[in-house]
Amino acid sequence: MADHRFELHEMSVWSQIQGMAAADFREHFGISLLHDRGGLRIRAHRTRDLSLNRVYGLGIETPLTAEGLDRLIEEYKQAGASRFMVSWAPVCRPEDAGHWFLERGFRRIPSVVRLTRRTDLHVHPASDLRVVEATVADTERFGELAARCNELPPEYAPGLNSTIGRPGWRHYFVLDGDRAIAAGALYVEGDVAWAGLGGTLPEDRRRGAQTALLARRVRDARADGARWITSWTTAESADRPNQSLRNMKRLGFEVSYELQNFVLDLRPS
Repeated sequence: MADHRFELHEMSVWSQIQGMAAADFREHFGISLLHDRGGLRIRAHRTRDLSLNRVYGLGIETPLTAEGLDRLIEEYKQAGASRFMVSWAPVCRPEDAGHWFLERGFRRIPSVVRLTRRTDLHVHPASDLRVVEATVADTERFGELAARCNELPPEYAPGLNSTIGRPGWRHYFVLDGDRAIAAGALYVEGDVAWAGLGGTLPEDRRRGAQTALLARRVRDARADGARWITSWTTAESADRPNQSLRNMKRLGFEVSYELQNFVLDLRPS
C-alpha cells in the first residue's frame, strides 16, 4: 500500500520528537529545525549523526526540483552540518529524482522498507513478558532505557523521551518480572499510527520482547482510532538478514515500499 500519508506521519513524528526535546539537548548537538511544504529538515552542526541531520517528507507536499535540491544542499551548508541524509520513497515526486542526488555527490547507503498493517486484524502472540505503559514520572527512566536498547550513548536519552505525556503519544516498557528489558513508542494522528523507538537490551534479545511490544501497540492504535499502523526497518538482502523485518511480517505487517537513502558529505570526517 503506497500512501504518502505514511511519510507525512513520519515527518510529524520527528518534528515533535526533536522540536520538543530539552533545550540543553538541542544546544549540546546544535540542533535546529525547518518545517514547511518542502518537508522537515533537522540539522545538527555539532554531530555527524544522521538521525540528527536528516530530511523527512521531501517531495511529498511539493514536488522536488533540481534547483530545489541545490537550495537544500546550500541550506545544510549554511547551517554548519557536516553531512545529511535524504530518504526517497516511491510516493515522493518526481519518482525518478534519484539521479539528481547522485549527480550532486550523494552516495547510496542501505535502504529501509516501509511496513504497514491494518489494526483490525487479530494479534495476540503468547509471551511471558509484560508490556506496561510509561507515565510522565517515567520520563528519565524511559529515555535512559531507550538509549541503551538502541545502543546509543546516554546523552541521547533526552532526544528519545521528549514526547512522553503529549497528545497522541504512548510509551512502553517490556518487563521480565520487575526488570525493564525493552522500550518503544506509539503515536496516533487521525487514522494512522506510528510504532517506533523500539529496542531491547542486547542481553535480552530473541526473547519476544519486540513482538509483545508490537502486538500491544497494534491493539492500542486501534483503540485510539487508527486504521493503519506503520513502521520501518532496514531492508533485507542475502548478505544482510534482518530479524526485525521477519518478526514484523509474522505479526501481519507487509512491506509497502522501499525508501532509498542518500547521504551527502559536506565536510571531511
